[in-house]
Amino acid sequence: MQDWQPTNPVERRLMDAHTDWLSFAKDRGARLMIWRTNEADAQLVQLYFQAQQELSCAVLRLRSGFYDEARYGDALTDEIGRFYESRREASHAQGIEADWQRPPRGKSGSIAYLFAVANSLIRHHPDIFPAIVLVLEPVQCADEAALTHWLGELLTTMGRAPQFGEKLRFVMPRIEVESLLPLLAAHPRTARMIEGRYSMKSVPRELLAESGERGASGEFRRLFIELGETVGSGDAATLERLRTAALAIAERENWFDQCVVVHLIAGAAYLKWREHARSIEAYQCAVKSGERAVAAGHPAGHKLVANGLFGEASAHLTQKSFAPAAYCYERAAASTGAAKDALMTVEAWRMSAVCWEKSGEREHALEAGFSALDAGLALDESMRASSTLPLVVKWMASQVGAFDRRREELSQKVAALSVAR
Repeated sequence: MQDWQPTNPVERRLMDAHTDWLSFAKDRGARLMIWRTNEADAQLVQLYFQAQQELSCAVLRLRSGFYDEARYGDALTDEIGRFYESRREASHAQGIEADWQRPPRGKSGSIAYLFAVANSLIRHHPDIFPAIVLVLEPVQCADEAALTHWLGELLTTMGRAPQFGEKLRFVMPRIEVESLLPLLAAHPRTARMIEGRYSMKSVPRELLAESGERGASGEFRRLFIELGETVGSGDAATLERLRTAALAIAERENWFDQCVVVHLIAGAAYLKWREHARSIEAYQCAVKSGERAVAAGHPAGHKLVANGLFGEASAHLTQKSFAPAAYCYERAAASTGAAKDALMTVEAWRMSAVCWEKSGEREHALEAGFSALDAGLALDESMRASSTLPLVVKWMASQVGAFDRRREELSQKVAALSVAR
């Protein structure tokens, strides 16, 4: 990025993020970077590493969930293997001899084997992998304390393997870092925390100002930005004024997708302000606008409906209204299924199962759980382990005992998915 010059607010912030990254990269003793941001700025860090991965194979984003210390290292190693396999055919097409194979594990522990695999890849393809940066972004974390301990073991093991030198580094983007503070104190020489402050909340206004956009789209965008800024104020009167004005434009222009987004912002604001009835009303309006988008043939219509239903379910959950939440998740599963989004369909059925169980409806819960497993069959095998399917399997195993009449059915579905408990 040395010769690249930013031309807009997002690119300027990417350059700021790159500067923060370089402060870690140039620190010869550092092996782990905790990249701390607020929720808005976290999106920029994700964008930064997405760009880095597209530009360089040496940056790998690993999404495997952390469920316990024993399995995490192996999950990361498997993910690296899947990454290589997914690019083997394209590499051959470019004249690259992609013939690397994982080294035998032997008696190595999972962390030591993770290092061995990464080091093997570096040695086999020194031109493609002069070094490797593993960005740890677990989709789920079941135990923060255990994750902190695992990272400590990672750094301790790296300290015993100086042959890695500067060729292998780890980054963990985080919003909450309190659980990781003991790690930083215990490993001051190898663990670093970077405080990323990028003011991403200001980007929409800056982009609008630089675009010079006018007419209905410009006015709607201005209202949309102000609406988003109102969420943190607690000012319901201003929220409704902006919501009404934005909807008037969106409905006049038949922008049903934008109507959904306006209602979703209102629903999230009211939920944050603990005005549950108004939150549910806003999310239900989002669902209706989404249904209009479906009727109009909008390509994202079904996902828009699902977003509204997920929002309404979250509002019900804050009041422990589990049955209404379960019903919303079931409807959401139908919409995500229609959108062919298997990942979210699994999650919708999983949440429906959990909610039905909490409401005392065990049979409904089991049916939802089995539906989640069925939905998982539509996922690529490479995605199953990093999805919420392992949580579904674990939950179902806790509900269906060894002598339960549906135990055999569960065993067959789990075997078909090849997802370890």
